[in-house]
Amino acid sequence: MKREVVLRLGATAATVLAVLGSVGYVAAHPKYTDAPLQPPVVRPAPTFAPIPSGGRLQIRPAVRATELPAVTGTHVS
Repeated sequence: MKREVVLRLGATAATVLAVLGSVGYVAAHPKYTDAPLQPPVVRPAPTFAPIPSGGRLQIRPAVRATELPAVTGTHVS
């Protein structure tokens, strides 16, 4: 046989075996119809932080500006 024919037969055999293996896997794992779509979330009990002794709350910004140029821009086609 020519090399091309052997290669085509091998590729076809590999494809058929992959399909049969997939069918066997799906048949062995049936769908569980009572399964929830999203499992319940366990939420921890809220914990309260102690109030600072000074009586004032210090809030600082989390995002700081820089001297770099902005990265935004628009493209017109």
